[in-house]
Amino acid sequence: MKEKQEEDFSTPNEKGYHTVGINRGKPAKLYYEKYGNKNSKNKVLLVMGFMQPGSAWKFQLDYLVKQPDYEVCIYDHRGVGKSNSLSFSTQSLAHDAIDLVKCLKWENVNYIGTSLGGSICIFISSFVEKELVNSIVISVPWLGLFSPVISKGSILFIKLAFEKNLRKKNEINGKLLFSDHYLNSPSKSNPSKTKNEAMFDRMIKQQQQQQQQQQQQQQLQQIQKQQPKQNLSISLISNLISLICFRIPPFILNDIKNKPYLNVCVIGGNKDIIVNLPWIKKKLVNNIKPMDFKIFDSGHSVNIETVDQFNKTIVDHIEASNRLNILKKKNNCLNIPYNSNSNIKSNLLFNNNNTNNFFKNIFKLFKK
Repeated sequence: MKEKQEEDFSTPNEKGYHTVGINRGKPAKLYYEKYGNKNSKNKVLLVMGFMQPGSAWKFQLDYLVKQPDYEVCIYDHRGVGKSNSLSFSTQSLAHDAIDLVKCLKWENVNYIGTSLGGSICIFISSFVEKELVNSIVISVPWLGLFSPVISKGSILFIKLAFEKNLRKKNEINGKLLFSDHYLNSPSKSNPSKTKNEAMFDRMIKQQQQQQQQQQQQQQLQQIQKQQPKQNLSISLISNLISLICFRIPPFILNDIKNKPYLNVCVIGGNKDIIVNLPWIKKKLVNNIKPMDFKIFDSGHSVNIETVDQFNKTIVDHIEASNRLNILKKKNNCLNIPYNSNSNIKSNLLFNNNNTNNFFKNIFKLFKK
């Protein structure tokens, strides 16, 4: 009898374009890829940050598709990667993500966003319909240029835009995204070099690859005609405008807090020079009262610098949200009002003894 072969989730089970924004301004064709088993219960949409393609989620994608019962979608924002059109607001990008989920015919989706993607997830939390959300992770979200003052990272970011020297550009980019401890630690691929030096080598290699691609463009004209066209400089300007003008209206935060079906986890980095951690606590956490708030020993790129901790946290949050939503449905069937300020969330969070805790919490509700 032949042994059952493991499914290969290293290649997409589906990829292509979906048109979003048809009934709101200018439509866009978003490029997306789906990985994992199509029949999986846990649907995950990964929402990337500023000017980064969906493929930048590599460390999370590789981890999630190896988990039982997970299907994952990565995609490129408007004007990024293979997607076309432009966006001048984070709210528009949030609506794009929700439109994409509807095109995929997904329900009970888990949204994971980092950096600008975390900011997009704040608006998703407010805009998304109840049946389209299971959980949300808001990681190191951009809260605006003046939050509470212009940060060191914002100044470095402006400097990066005008820097011409490739090595200096790499140094600035490294300081923006990672802690000094991480940058000076040995590279896994080449222990004789630091991670900072390895990043520079990759930057040189990427630049050479881009030059080769430009030389091959004439040979690929037939293929390129089938893909949405875009102007990289205009895309960059539009994304910069959305960063500079970004603000979270108070009613958005209040709306998130008052939606009992939202299971939100917020993640911050204690060495992040782009997003002020105390301001995340004051502006976001204190206002929306999330299900969980995690602080990682990391710079801005928490999903890379603390990859194992980040991956475990998002899976734990999804599983805890699954259990909590089962409890909420039970409460609704029994006509028991759900109290979002109760300790039920903390009791269920990251507890492996699911069955025992489930019935304990049901008993507590009856006791009340």
